[in-house]
Amino acid sequence: MKTRIAATVLACSVAALAAASAQADTIRATSGFGPNHAIAKDVYPAMFAKLSELTDGRWKGRDTPSGLVAPNEMSTGLRDGVTDFGPLLMPYFIADYPESAMMSELSMLGSSAQVVSAAVTEYVVTCAPCQAEFKRNGQVYLGSDATPLYDILSTKPVKTLEDMKGLKIRSGSPFYAAFIEKTGGAPVQMPSSELFESLSQGVIDATFSSPHEVIANRLGDVVDYVTEIEEGVFNGAATTTASKMLWDRMSAEDRGALATASQYGLVAGVDGFGKQIEEVRAEKLVTFIAPDQSLIDARDSFNAERLANAATILEGRGVTDAQAKIDRYKALIDKWEGLITPEMTPDELAALRTKEIWSKIDLASYGE
Repeated sequence: MKTRIAATVLACSVAALAAASAQADTIRATSGFGPNHAIAKDVYPAMFAKLSELTDGRWKGRDTPSGLVAPNEMSTGLRDGVTDFGPLLMPYFIADYPESAMMSELSMLGSSAQVVSAAVTEYVVTCAPCQAEFKRNGQVYLGSDATPLYDILSTKPVKTLEDMKGLKIRSGSPFYAAFIEKTGGAPVQMPSSELFESLSQGVIDATFSSPHEVIANRLGDVVDYVTEIEEGVFNGAATTTASKMLWDRMSAEDRGALATASQYGLVAGVDGFGKQIEEVRAEKLVTFIAPDQSLIDARDSFNAERLANAATILEGRGVTDAQAKIDRYKALIDKWEGLITPEMTPDELAALRTKEIWSKIDLASYGE
């Protein structure tokens, strides 16, 4: 009898251990830009909901919107396992990601954030030099979003080319820094998480950003004007990036679930950016200004010149065969322009991204 009881206890203990091992593993994410940003409100919640669904609850996620790892600390934070998951803004670390951040030099291309987000994601996933950069830094790339068109968010009205002269304007990438210099302003490099304080203290006069930042970073309290210059999109964010330490804990099946879930999150984020801009307009949180012809002409002239010199600029940063890679990215833009239709729902677009990109990837070897 005692032997039988002992065997029963042992069996229950083994079952309990098995149940414990089957419980959900939680991904520690750091969206990093604060609780009002679309990454915290839309991207990661949608992604983790889909991940839990696809893994029958084996994997869940918990996001820390700010405080744990700042955007300019994300590369080392992911590498060292301080966080499992986060948005990596590659232009902030341009020396480490010259190949992967290449598209940020081509911000003027593409008709919509949805098209650009998909094209950038497919490019990096299928780019061997890009994958080598993430591997060197202990990370696994799972996709990029793209902002709506960038405007000038300012503390004083900006309408003409003359109004740009001497303005201290925050830039998030070399592309925008070059435009600011070309138009007579003074570019200031800083992460968007520092915008509120810098604008309120007069450290900068304006920022090149999407108008969603009025809500996402509470800039409505410190800027009064948005000049609708529509100077391309910010496409250098590897918004869904995993630490290699996390990736190594996942089976090929669960890696596939995370890659798929990331597409649902990224599409939700692009949609969330647009909704925040609609709210900015509806609530009249700032005054929107149409630029005059002098500023439009300066933009168009800059874009044409920058695109013509893009290969030389990129090769100066260490990108090999730059023109061929530019042409490949242009072809992907054209591909996704043809695939994405206005009536497509976010779920349909996420499913399309999964089919066109991730269904063709061996997740057992990807990221290794």
